[in-house]
This record gives sequence, structure tokens and C-alpha cells, in this order.
Amino acid sequence: MKKIALGILVGAVAAVLTVGVASALPQNDGIDRAKGISPAIDDEGNVVAPPDFVSPFPPQLSESELTKTVFIRYAPGFQKDKPCDYDGVCDPDEKGWCADCKGGGEEEPPTTACYGFLSGAKPKWNWVEDYVYNDGNLAVPSSDAVNTWEAPVSRDIFGDGNYTPGYEWGDYDYVNSISYGDYEEEGVIAVTAIWFRGKNIYEYDIMFDTDYFPGSGVDLDTVVLHEFGHGAGLGDLYDSTCSDNVMYGYYTGVKTTLADGDIVGIQTLYGSK
Repeated sequence: MKKIALGILVGAVAAVLTVGVASALPQNDGIDRAKGISPAIDDEGNVVAPPDFVSPFPPQLSESELTKTVFIRYAPGFQKDKPCDYDGVCDPDEKGWCADCKGGGEEEPPTTACYGFLSGAKPKWNWVEDYVYNDGNLAVPSSDAVNTWEAPVSRDIFGDGNYTPGYEWGDYDYVNSISYGDYEEEGVIAVTAIWFRGKNIYEYDIMFDTDYFPGSGVDLDTVVLHEFGHGAGLGDLYDSTCSDNVMYGYYTGVKTTLADGDIVGIQTLYGSK
């Protein structure tokens, strides 16, 4: 009788301990559910390396982590004969965006291939972001430019344009802005600032100078198309053999279609159809 009573007592204690442990520790239902949806846990419950995954959205980097390049488009009569000489010395007549003046050699020298990039790493958009413009008159020219650059490639480069005033040119604020404004230097028809790191572009700002737009003899559509080329990751060209290309650095008249060099350059970045 004592043995039976002792067995009942031990069983009761074990039951209490079991209830206590069960109430103190969670069940493995979460692990079971995770196995059904997570590639990081196999059928036996072992943790395995997840597959490669590229996020469609960029990390929000600080401006100090990025390289900023500014492309300046001069009006006829104000353009420099030799904006960059790539001799390793920042000459007084060279602009800050020239490789010699940036210290990092980030800008590619012009080539006779009639296309060039922001740097040797060929940074581009690896996700699609919308842009904003501060004047409704920029809606159609910017949309036409986007369609022209995207026509030869296999994917979207730019997002949609939206009328949203208030964003300043040249501020790294995670917003791609297209605007009218007054640039501080005389003879400038447009400027584009681009922030990039490695193979990724993180933002572009484009401004068209109110000294020339609207109402001057400079064709807005031509300039918008050129500046969006910078926004996509293309650099300026200064070899005179490339003068028929949209990305030729000097304004030489109306250009609203891409030339061969422009097409090869944009397809190098984003693939061909």
C-alpha cells in the first residue's frame, strides 16, 4: 500500500513539474510554422544559409558615404574648350566635377566610343524610383526623356514623375528632383547632381536655369534628354567625333533621338531588348 501511495505521489509531482515547465516555456509551434515559410530552416529544423536576395529598395546611406558628381551644361559661347584634361592636377580653369579636382579619379575620361559612365564601376539604377518636378511645364519633357532612354533597354530605369514643389536642387534628401532654378554661375543652362556608391546610383537632381528657360533659343527637350542621360548613369562626351550624340557635352542644337553611342552606352548599363 505504501508503494502505491508513493507512486501516486511521484506521479502527481511529475505532473505538476510538467505543467510548470509547459507554462514556463513556449511550444515549438513557431518553429513549425517557420519551417513552412522560411528557407532558412530545413525540414529537419536545421538552420541553413538563406538564398541570395537582392532588395528592390536601397539602404538609406548618409551623404558622407556617397560620391557626389555635378555635371554642368553651358550655353553656346560660355562653354570651355577643355573642361577636364586628366593630368592629375586640378587646374584653376577646371571644374570641381573633373576627376583631377575630386581626388578620387571617379570620373571616366572621355573616349572615342561615344559613350561613357559616371565612373569605372559603371554605377546605375538597380531599383526604380519616382521623381518629382516643381513646375508642370516639365511634365511632358521629362516623360518623353524617360521613354526615349528606356526604349532600347530591357527594363525600367526611372519611375513616374509627380508634381511636388519644395525640393531644392543639390540637396541629398532621398528624392530625385527636376526643377527650374537660378544657378550661381553665368552661362549655365542646366546642372545635374548625382550621388552614387560602387555600382549603385542613389539620387539625381536636375535643374534648368531660369536665365534660359522658358523662352530662350535653347531647346528644352534636348537639354532634358541630355540631363536624364546623366541621371541614368551616363557621362559627358567631349570628342568632336561624338557631336551627334545626345550625351555630347556641348549644346549644338536640337537632339531628341538617341544616336548609336547613346544606345550602346545605355544598353551597356541596362541590357538590350
